[in-house]
Amino acid sequence: MTRLGKIETSQIKIQVYEKCKSMIVSGSWAPGDRLPSESQLCEQLGVSRVSVRSALQSLEAQGFIEIRRGEGSYVKHFNLSDQLDLLLPIFALGKKDVLDVLKFRLITEPSFMPYVVENATEKDLQDLEAILEKMKSSTSNMRKHAQLDEQFHFKLTEIVNNSVVYKVYRVLFEIFNSAWNEVCNILGPDAGIHYHARLLQAIRNRNKQKAEEIMREHVLWTFNQIKDYYDRQETPEIPKVVLD
Repeated sequence: MTRLGKIETSQIKIQVYEKCKSMIVSGSWAPGDRLPSESQLCEQLGVSRVSVRSALQSLEAQGFIEIRRGEGSYVKHFNLSDQLDLLLPIFALGKKDVLDVLKFRLITEPSFMPYVVENATEKDLQDLEAILEKMKSSTSNMRKHAQLDEQFHFKLTEIVNNSVVYKVYRVLFEIFNSAWNEVCNILGPDAGIHYHARLLQAIRNRNKQKAEEIMREHVLWTFNQIKDYYDRQETPEIPKVVLD
């Protein structure tokens, strides 16, 4: 098994964690492999048992290894879907972050629509219709309206029927959730209803090109509206000078 080089920098616990994780991610320590013992890791890395034990506990908490009492530590069999869960954030987004998320959605969401058109069942269409109807009846409650708007888009990613797309967008919506109420308040309820109704009709008609065009128009309009709003907020109004 590949040996590790000694750690010479500060923040020992973090360094031990990163070194061990890199061995797993690179495949040097493959799923099912038994890691070197704590004493072996201490010797190879030149660190204390406390640092090694802390790093192993972090690796276990992150799902990289399984610590079997009395047997040692083993690399877990993990998949991309599991690891994407680790990206779920706990922070609020800044203005640039919001625009970056919208830009990412502009790049990706239109390309999903041909798969949505191809895969959508009658039950899926009914679910989308039900969400749209709830959106129409919640225009006076923007918090609820924002949740339904997000639910409509997330339903589309489910219909794509791709586990990576589903997981990535689950993370994305978690990231965007903190800002979405503000975004919907800026945009108002009408545009979402308008675009979602058109999208639903294109999906019902099994028109892949039209669905893709509408989604691109929808997200681009949203991006431009939010960008314009932020630009106005950052540009101070010049007071008018009245000459006698």
